[in-house]
Amino acid sequence: MNRYEKPMIVPAGELSENVFASSGAVASDANSNDNGIKCDSIYMKGVWQAPDYSQWAQGESRGYKQQFGCLGCPANTANGCGLLTHYVDSNYASSYETDNGKRKPSWEKKGYLPDDAVTDWAM
Repeated sequence: MNRYEKPMIVPAGELSENVFASSGAVASDANSNDNGIKCDSIYMKGVWQAPDYSQWAQGESRGYKQQFGCLGCPANTANGCGLLTHYVDSNYASSYETDNGKRKPSWEKKGYLPDDAVTDWAM
């Protein structure tokens, strides 16, 4: 559900069921919502990914998306996308609008592609 709206209760005594309640909301994700607050990454597309800090095998190379995930995004938190947690918990605070257009990982802001071999460790 994108945003909870208090249901309107309408008595209908002539019907077998007296109340129908619905918020009217549809399923959503971090890629879009009613306020325009969204994931701006063209590669992550609203799907949160943690950095991969596992040991590399000898000769292995990794792409930026696999190694760093959402690291550097203003909405990134230790356990998920803040757009799905903190933003919702804040009752959709307008302060989140300050990051519009900037919600993407550091590697994407620097111009790297998801599968480019990692050479820049300053994320």
